[in-house]
Amino acid sequence: MPSIDQLSGEEIRDALGLLGLDDGVAGHSSRRALREKLTAPGLVADLVSRAPRVAADAFRTVAIDGAASVEDLIGRGWAGRGRLPEPLDWLQRRGLVMVGAEGLVHATDEARHGYATLTFDLPPADDAPEPTGDDAEEWVDPDSPEAAPLMIEEARTVVIAPTQAALDRAAAVPGAGLRTVAATVAVSDRPAGVVQAALESAGAPVSAAHGVTVTGGEMTLPGAEEEAVGPRAIRALLTRALDEGRQVRLEYFASSRGGQATERVVDPWVFSDDLLRGWCHLRKDERAFAVDRIGRARLLATGIAHQMS
Repeated sequence: MPSIDQLSGEEIRDALGLLGLDDGVAGHSSRRALREKLTAPGLVADLVSRAPRVAADAFRTVAIDGAASVEDLIGRGWAGRGRLPEPLDWLQRRGLVMVGAEGLVHATDEARHGYATLTFDLPPADDAPEPTGDDAEEWVDPDSPEAAPLMIEEARTVVIAPTQAALDRAAAVPGAGLRTVAATVAVSDRPAGVVQAALESAGAPVSAAHGVTVTGGEMTLPGAEEEAVGPRAIRALLTRALDEGRQVRLEYFASSRGGQATERVVDPWVFSDDLLRGWCHLRKDERAFAVDRIGRARLLATGIAHQMS
């Protein structure tokens, strides 16, 4: 999951300055200071309340519903280079969001944790006497791990997955309304039956014995489309398309047309040496597509219609 651990030292220092923290520490200390700030009770909620309205709405979207494209968040495109465009840069410079390898905007783990959890820290009064007698066994040293703050998350349904990857894909199902609270745990304010139906309709194997449990096995999630920008993300998406037998929509720049882009749906057959072979629905014939000429790829919900002969 995206974390401030992926930010550069310069980005960490910039965020600390904007959050009003002393920039006198460096390296791990600086990173730790930013993490503690973002996860402090109420800090992110306060930041979001003071953010530009469009930026605040964008953060709530990616923190609750998951990663989204710049175009979906603010209604305009982005070249994918440098800082995010305004007003998303307001969030980015404070460590609240970052761009993933696939070109989508994510809430950082620290910001999402700080925004989604309500923390109570109730230390004993300074003058409280140490319990004695029958009460001594129940007394907890305030410096011990047992005295750590309690984190309370409002939820009607808890979803537990076998792996973080399985949970990430379950969280991409809009109807489930999932919010990730740990590597393999998510919660939803929707009833268990609604969450289960949404996940099952997306192709996820589930068990409702305790809340909703995403069971073992790779989840196909045919109802969840995904988009990739950049060679590394496109390679991963094309590999998934082959594994899951799903169509892809390509923005393809053909050299024979002077670099003009065409949109085409492809049934993928073979992907090797950065070359995808498959059935092109635009040309109604078999074609090969080089990764370095694909500007954008979308994994579609539909299965392939033409098998390799």
